[in-house]
Amino acid sequence: MENIFSKIGYTISNQKNSEQDIVQNVLFIKNLNGSIRWIWNAENSKPLFLKFYNVGGIRAKIFTLAVKLIFVLRVQKIVFNKKKYYFKKEENSFFDCQENWALFTGTMGSNNKAILYADASFFKIATTVKAKRLIKSEHKILSNITFDFFKIPKSKQISENVVQFSDITCGGTRTNKIEIAHLKALTEMNFRGHNLIQIKDWELFKDLKFDFIMTNDSRLPINMMRKISMLLNEISEDDYINVSLSHGDFTSWNMFESEEKISLYDWELFAFDRSTGFDYFHFIIQQGILIDKKSWKEIYIDIKEQCRGESASFLFDYDLEILHKYLKYYLLINCINYLKIYAAQDKWHIQVDWLLQVWNDALNSFVIKAKTARELIIMDIFDALQNQKYATIKFHDGYPEQLSVNSDIDILINKDLFASILKLIKSHSLVAKVSQNKKSFMNSLQLVMIDGTILAIDLIWEFKRKNIIFLDAKKALKHAYVNNFGVKSLSFKDTQKYISAFYILNNVAIPRKYKLYIKEEKHQVVKKTTNNSLQSITSPKTDLLKQLWEKRENKGIYYFRNSFYYLYDTVFRSFSRGYIITFSGVDGAGKSTIIENVKIMIEKQLRKPVVVLRHRPSVLPIISTLFRGKKAQESFENTLPHSGTNKSLVSSLIRFMYYYVDYFLGQFIIFIKYTIRGYVVIYDRYYFDFIEDSKRSNLILSKKIALLGYKLLLKPKFNFFLFADSGTILSRKKELDENVINELTTNYQNLFSKLDKRSNTAVYKTIENKEINQTLHIVLQTLINR
Repeated sequence: MENIFSKIGYTISNQKNSEQDIVQNVLFIKNLNGSIRWIWNAENSKPLFLKFYNVGGIRAKIFTLAVKLIFVLRVQKIVFNKKKYYFKKEENSFFDCQENWALFTGTMGSNNKAILYADASFFKIATTVKAKRLIKSEHKILSNITFDFFKIPKSKQISENVVQFSDITCGGTRTNKIEIAHLKALTEMNFRGHNLIQIKDWELFKDLKFDFIMTNDSRLPINMMRKISMLLNEISEDDYINVSLSHGDFTSWNMFESEEKISLYDWELFAFDRSTGFDYFHFIIQQGILIDKKSWKEIYIDIKEQCRGESASFLFDYDLEILHKYLKYYLLINCINYLKIYAAQDKWHIQVDWLLQVWNDALNSFVIKAKTARELIIMDIFDALQNQKYATIKFHDGYPEQLSVNSDIDILINKDLFASILKLIKSHSLVAKVSQNKKSFMNSLQLVMIDGTILAIDLIWEFKRKNIIFLDAKKALKHAYVNNFGVKSLSFKDTQKYISAFYILNNVAIPRKYKLYIKEEKHQVVKKTTNNSLQSITSPKTDLLKQLWEKRENKGIYYFRNSFYYLYDTVFRSFSRGYIITFSGVDGAGKSTIIENVKIMIEKQLRKPVVVLRHRPSVLPIISTLFRGKKAQESFENTLPHSGTNKSLVSSLIRFMYYYVDYFLGQFIIFIKYTIRGYVVIYDRYYFDFIEDSKRSNLILSKKIALLGYKLLLKPKFNFFLFADSGTILSRKKELDENVINELTTNYQNLFSKLDKRSNTAVYKTIENKEINQTLHIVLQTLINR
């Protein structure tokens, strides 16, 4: 404060130092950090400080109306902070502190400038060396340029630290979107110094690349920096770019509109060599982030929609490809410039986080060819967490996005961080759908991307198993370390404790891949189990429980608290019911391979337990085993399909009724035993064989009877018919001839087509099983989109 007033001709003090001192009462409003934001003469009859305020959003409008009402009622001295200062006028003074005035102290940083409003003028007051250069540059441009389609203020140099600007706000209003007046102004600026140059001759771009290389700050988002580096490296020096005059800070808070003509302030960042459309993008993006609090996908819609009318034709000629080209250059110029500024700031305002997150998301549009949507959201999540307290659990040692598609991410965080992470994920442009499984100690998120890839994340704030806390989360966060790829992870010791307790409490052998973390005490013996896992012999669950029950967090009132939350999680947890999937097809169509891969895919990516059943529920045994026992079972398993000799209609009907009872009763048992408990049940073949290929089950059966029976069964949610050309099938299996293969394939396709048209809930899909990955992709997309 003292520094600012000294530059405008006053020495201020909290006490009287001479008889010439002027006693002045002031009112002021503080920033969130306690520093003064706006200060004005307590005798002001109008809220002049609103001259500095951007009345954009609803909250801003409410605040403005409230302030105006306070001044109308003349209760401002009661409502606002009040203080007495003693002003001593110096020789360089250019306004009367006893008249109407208001002062904005500016935004902290190397560009800091205060703004005084007095005598119907604005005065910019430089408080840093860089700010002094900026206001000098602004005065120079405003003194040597005029425009036809918009107004600019008159400028006068008061001193090396102060420049005066005329007030051109009268009668104007601020607008929060691009209108005709804005487009006219942008058009006129575009034709000032318009030039087509090669990248290799673009000095501004050369300087930016140098600045980017030299910018180094551990707070800057690591993965965002990697994206920018990728984009810079792919730009050819032989490419051409349109450049022109740019205001540099073309935003709603730097302009007023009146009679379809805008008045434009703050020219200190002007340049003659920024890429076309820079100001257009800057207006919409800054407005969207700082005022409207929009996500990138919302802002991008605004960018496309607000570029309209004849006045917008100069920008991108209504060509989306050209728009994307210049949007990329805008993002590179703006991001690199501000990353350099932020690196020089000791403390960041909360707005910096807003800006970085949206810019980061915007950059994804230009690196999506090199990275999948899943990889990019992982990068953005870790950038958002970078300056927060967190620790990954059992995470791989590499770039975060290189995580296996069958792996999920477990992250330890403070609980109060969860809401911001969830907001980032839900609003992200690459995320199509988010589902949650909330518990008292964690939240499991499943993300479905716009390209169909899936990511599962467990956000954990307490290490619990049932009602037992087995590791101190707060201490674990303190001990977390940053690896060579910028990812924070649990310390080795905490990972060791976590793995040991987690697997023992869940009665599961520790996987061999974690052998590095197996602590072998002198008295401890570790054996290798049949499933290639490691299991301790001398550290049973009872010993571990005994140790944990002795800990403070599991005793006394904490025991009842933990038990209550465990009961709550059990009774009121997010309910996730399972479903049934069936795969049908001619022998040799590749069902077994697909089923095996789908099982892994559901377990690892969708994180649901899977049960695979063959043909039917098998509540009832095979008929022949009723008479011949186990030998009949072995004989049945070794019998080739379609090799049965039954030709009796009566025998077929009896056999069918037997199997139908198995389906009818079994569907309820499967529902209770698996589906309602969240399991996915996969049938390798299903009831459809009785309809189209009854001979396979050694039956002679009418399709109408089989179809009638299907109407009384609970319908599986997903039904896939896999087919291939007869040549491919015969190369795998020679159990059927070509005519039979083609006939069965056609019949199954027709059946699935009819059933799909009749059903609003179940899916009946036919897939040509040429490429395993393509088939698996279709299956996965079907599962997650219904």
